[in-house]
Amino acid sequence: MAICIGTAVVVGVLHTLRNQNPIDTESNLLILELIVPILAVASFAAAYFYGKSQYKKIENFQSLDDKLEVFKRSNIVLWAALEGSAFFGAIGFYLSGRMNLILYAVMLGVLLIYFRPLKSRAVEFLDLNPEEANQIQDTI
Repeated sequence: MAICIGTAVVVGVLHTLRNQNPIDTESNLLILELIVPILAVASFAAAYFYGKSQYKKIENFQSLDDKLEVFKRSNIVLWAALEGSAFFGAIGFYLSGRMNLILYAVMLGVLLIYFRPLKSRAVEFLDLNPEEANQIQDTI
């Protein structure tokens, strides 16, 4: 939740600063409307498939702690990709004044909330047996 709140604060501050001190928009910054969504999709896809590749390397005989470490590591990479893209969109909005960029940043913030760690998602991604699933109740 701290990552989501931090992202919301940064996006809100940059939006407020931009609205208080209007800056002349430069036409050469319009390229950001193309770069921000492409960067967001590419970084999200790379992080998501990185996580999937890490899950495939997990073996059934590994301990539950090792499996959860893989889950945590892949989630951190995914959150970093989403948060970085959201910050890039917010900074792009601050520089160019294009409202689409702040919209991209807000949508990426919503994706951060959607990809929060859930027990059901850990059980599904790690392919845990029922006994292991009951053990992670207090871990996540």
